[in-house]
Amino acid sequence: MRSVFEDIMIAFIEFSCVCALSNCKLVDVILHLHHAFRQRALAGFFVALALGTTGSIAQEKAAFDPKKAEIAPLGLPSPFDKFLGLDQTLHLTKADWKAAYDEISRFVDASKLSNESDAALALGVKIVDGVMAIKARDVNGLNDCSRQIEDIAKKLGVTPEEMSRAKVVRGHANKNEWLQVFMELGFLQTDIMKSLRAGSNAKRRPLIISGGWMQGLHYTSHVIAKHHSAESSNFLREPMLVKAIQGELGALPAAIKAQPKVAALIALMPSILNAVNIPIEGSLSKEVVQKLLETSGEIVDKITSSP
Repeated sequence: MRSVFEDIMIAFIEFSCVCALSNCKLVDVILHLHHAFRQRALAGFFVALALGTTGSIAQEKAAFDPKKAEIAPLGLPSPFDKFLGLDQTLHLTKADWKAAYDEISRFVDASKLSNESDAALALGVKIVDGVMAIKARDVNGLNDCSRQIEDIAKKLGVTPEEMSRAKVVRGHANKNEWLQVFMELGFLQTDIMKSLRAGSNAKRRPLIISGGWMQGLHYTSHVIAKHHSAESSNFLREPMLVKAIQGELGALPAAIKAQPKVAALIALMPSILNAVNIPIEGSLSKEVVQKLLETSGEIVDKITSSP
């Protein structure tokens, strides 16, 4: 069964195909994307019906028992939804995204990462750099990201078999096959996260998520700071996600939270939450956006720096 993240990748590919093959308005394409998500959610139910795993069709659905409800683990946040929204709001070009990638992406030397916590944070940063390289259609940038992701993942114990898609990603990029690149990178990310989800590896997962989200904030605030408006600044509003990340970081073992890079990240989260915790139709001033840009940049620099 595909993960939610894989579903997002596939739905986005459908989105891209519609954009490329038709002249429909963006609102219609967004409705298509929304419909694709609903189809993904319903597909599992209908497959279960076909296989008979839900019992008799006539059988009544069991009553919801809140005591048995489980909170799904936090997935890897992708900034692509914000990039799409900013494209529509600000009418950005491929050159704009390439400039953002060139300025914000960071090189990570996996051999100089001193511990697993540092490697997990850096992996999250590089995954988001890879997403931005795709948005910018930057072949060289994506090749660099893919190699760095592979090196960091190996340092975390991900096997060569689990990283086999990294070469596939580079192959498609070199042929300018961007739909395939996006799909394969999504699967590559899923393979890495799946490998790190089990057993003692699970403690690395919140760090990968946090590092990725912080670099996503870095890119998004960079673009909004250059093209500030009340409408564009609202894309930074996500208090529930920040609270969820805080919760996962707070649940880490004390020894991990004491690591300098992790401790610095945890210390910054309250101020970030305060900045993005605005009403649903609210906005952030240019000064607040600039502060988020500086704060996210400082922590990403720390995450990707050598000891």
